[in-house]
Amino acid sequence: MSSTANLKEFAASLRELPRVVGHRVAAACAPVLTALVVDTSDASADAYGAAWAPGADGQTVTLRKSGALLNGVRYVAIGSKLRLALTTKYAKYQVGRRPVTPRQGEALPPAYARALDTTARLVIREALR
Repeated sequence: MSSTANLKEFAASLRELPRVVGHRVAAACAPVLTALVVDTSDASADAYGAAWAPGADGQTVTLRKSGALLNGVRYVAIGSKLRLALTTKYAKYQVGRRPVTPRQGEALPPAYARALDTTARLVIREALR
């Protein structure tokens, strides 16, 4: 709500608010969700807390051998939408075998839901000031 010079401009600002706020919320949530992906990998479990199968020799798998995989898995905001970006060639295979994100179409894990709720509330509160 950047313009309060007159009622017409104020009304125009109000009509834009949801779109702009949606974009801001998505942009703010992307790094928060990316941090949750790293936490998931460090725990050697999927986003719902189920442990990954051990490696070939029975060792715990962390997806951190070189760090390239986790550095290449991140959420990005495109408008008001969030998408997972995979920047290494083998990321799709590894993320398929050892999921680090919530399954598409299923309920969000509590940690993800809390993170999205908290971040969205902060951004919306700031936008309404």
